[in-house]
Amino acid sequence: MEPLKIALITPSVRLLGARRSLLALARALDPARFSPIVVCPRRGDLEEECRRAGISTYVQALPPWRKAKLWPLIPLHLWRLRHWAHDLDIRLFHCNEIYPNPYAVRVGRRLAIPTITHMRLSVTERLMRNYDLRRADRIVVVSRAAAEPFRAWPDFERRVEVVYNGLDVKEWRRAAGDLEAARREMRQQLALPPGAFLVGQVGAISRRKQQHLLVEVARRVARRCPNCHFLIVGDPSPREHGYVEQVMAAIEAAGLTQRVAVWPFRREIAPVFAALDLNLLISRDEGFGRVAIEAGALGIPTVGTRVGGIPEVIADGETGLLVDVSDADRLADAIERLEGDMQLRQRLGEAARCRVEQDFTIEVHARRMMDLYERVLATRA
Repeated sequence: MEPLKIALITPSVRLLGARRSLLALARALDPARFSPIVVCPRRGDLEEECRRAGISTYVQALPPWRKAKLWPLIPLHLWRLRHWAHDLDIRLFHCNEIYPNPYAVRVGRRLAIPTITHMRLSVTERLMRNYDLRRADRIVVVSRAAAEPFRAWPDFERRVEVVYNGLDVKEWRRAAGDLEAARREMRQQLALPPGAFLVGQVGAISRRKQQHLLVEVARRVARRCPNCHFLIVGDPSPREHGYVEQVMAAIEAAGLTQRVAVWPFRREIAPVFAALDLNLLISRDEGFGRVAIEAGALGIPTVGTRVGGIPEVIADGETGLLVDVSDADRLADAIERLEGDMQLRQRLGEAARCRVEQDFTIEVHARRMMDLYERVLATRA
């Protein structure tokens, strides 16, 4: 029996959390059961990584659904997607984020192809309407917190499923390489003094991720903890280049140019995590928080905010520490506490490693997703 062809549709090719999750899933699907094809809006990092991994791709732009000036183009793109899906005998659409959902559900209705859509951030009723989420056959949410806005649906229990993100732990550790060697190399690039305590934040630079809060905390910590250094790694989110300029200006105004480094995102990101003593996940909105499991897989604890799905990933006082959103005082206290207590840091890091291996592996994630695929397909048989 031939494997069933699954179209994994992504609105972006930037290799940030959502796309790294998609890539890990595509690699982990059982090739005897499913043949994934990643539908990318253009060529770029994700498409290139798929080709390296031997995963089929199809490049088709799907213009943003809510931009009125692009509406005249939508029928053409729907036609192209419909003919491609028909010709290849695609059996299931899996939208990696909500934005392609309007395309998938319309083509799916015409061709009797079910649609599963991943909800990776919190959603409002307006977003549900704007992106036709009620027309998807299933909604996959990355945490129990991300499921809450859907509870008003009368068929919530049937149509909404929580599936935590998964990490290919073996591949991630292989990418990190020799941890001590990676740690030395990254720290040399940063020109850190011996024994420096390095705190990192990896992810898109955006107001949602709150890099400005890191700068404020660094300013407070610098006075009391001269050993602490900070690293921000990421590229600006779309339309947030002005925010990046604000963050850079704040670093300079606080006299922290020697204490806070800002690097662009890099494809080989695992060695960067290996260089850290502490990871930060201080978003004001987060569906899951993939960087916490990426750090945890290398034995690095995370300080996160009590928002969205983060408390489901970080057990406060067990695998990391939690602080309230935008609470600079408590965040500074948590950093100083962990800088001064190596035993606590090691205990939290080891517990985080064990938690990842138990609950957040790609094997667990892929098994849940394949089970969902088969159940949804059975309803159309």
